[in-house]
Amino acid sequence: MRSLPLRAQLYIVVVGLVALAAIAYCAATLTFSPLLILEMIVLVALVAFADSHPVDLAQGHYAEVTVSCALKTAVAIVMGPQVAIIISLLGTALAEVRLRRAWYKGVFNISTMTLTFVGMSLTYELLYDGVRMPFNSIRNALTVIGMVLVYFLMDTGQVTAIVSMQARTSWFHIWKVNYRESIWNNLTIIPLGALMAQLWLYRPWSVLALLLPIIVVRQSFQYIVELQRQTQESLISMADAIDQRDPSSFQHSLRVATISEAIADEMHLTPEGIETIRLAARLHDLGKIGMSNTLLFKPGKFDEQELAEFRRHPDIGADMVKSFRLFNEGKDLIRYHHERYDGKGYPQGLAGEDIVLGGRILAVADSLDAMTSLRIYRSPFTIEQAVEELLRNRSLQFDPDVVDAFLRVLKGWGGRLPWSEQEPAPEQIAPEGGGLLQPEQAASGEVPR
Repeated sequence: MRSLPLRAQLYIVVVGLVALAAIAYCAATLTFSPLLILEMIVLVALVAFADSHPVDLAQGHYAEVTVSCALKTAVAIVMGPQVAIIISLLGTALAEVRLRRAWYKGVFNISTMTLTFVGMSLTYELLYDGVRMPFNSIRNALTVIGMVLVYFLMDTGQVTAIVSMQARTSWFHIWKVNYRESIWNNLTIIPLGALMAQLWLYRPWSVLALLLPIIVVRQSFQYIVELQRQTQESLISMADAIDQRDPSSFQHSLRVATISEAIADEMHLTPEGIETIRLAARLHDLGKIGMSNTLLFKPGKFDEQELAEFRRHPDIGADMVKSFRLFNEGKDLIRYHHERYDGKGYPQGLAGEDIVLGGRILAVADSLDAMTSLRIYRSPFTIEQAVEELLRNRSLQFDPDVVDAFLRVLKGWGGRLPWSEQEPAPEQIAPEGGGLLQPEQAASGEVPR
């Protein structure tokens, strides 16, 4: 717990104390009977089982969801807030023990779920029309909608708050990454619980009819996460396939991602900004997927037609990823990673800070790896030669702040790139005419590929 920021530690303590106070009140005021105790044991076991099989949401696995909330909602409607709060706490606690999470994570999960059902149970208790049937009247139906809103705000809000504190990033970004794609599925859980309560009050055995729908809802969460993961892996595999077409550029995008991530971290960007840059770096050459081997492997300079064709790849790559929400934030970085700080780049000739910062970072990382890697049209630079080129083109081709940040990163790496096994031979020098990255050479076709 000490690894967490102080405000995150205080937040966990506060929600834990409030949840403890709530459970103590419920235990002290509830009248227990043998039948109630038996029912509670069964319900706690069902909740624990459901909570022991959570679905991690989105890329970061910062948050999760379970279908136990449907059962807890039904308990809150049928049996009242005291029973619902006790079952929520005990069921979640058993699941946390089984999952063997760090103690403070378990305390937080138990506390937030308990407080969420404090809010939901009280909402129904205060607003329903006196008949426990959730669809007995319009008033009760609106009360169920109120429970949906309370659940959504308290459950996602509390989890997002602690994750944003831990990751030191914005609340909205964490919420968007972890809940945006699953919001409608998430909101179906509470109405499903209300339907369970309706059947329970009518004929208890009829609740079994909801077993399959509950399983389907749970699987829908899993499918969403799998779709996101598979989409990302598929696009990255396509990018890697481009690297593998040419052994000299194998793992190019992976190395560009490593350099870009290190620069972004050195410039103290937010965690979500760093992740966006890293992912865009992995996909920055995706637009080359349809280019012919003749063009990609040409040993000499491009003619005007070939140069125009080559310069389409940033736009093609950006257009390929823009239809995927998961990559939407990185499309401009892909589109503009060949723009130059002095405005002589492509595809739009942007200059200075008109180029998105991630694009300026990718420009340095991409060019550096292009220089220090063997290419069919030239030998690799030593790291010293590459640094000299970066400094020569500082404020011309490259953002000076990004170059300076990379030099600090390189110093931290001991003056070597982390994957370098040996330095290139001394005779491997820059091309005649002042280096690979001179503006006049870039204009004539000798550009980082």
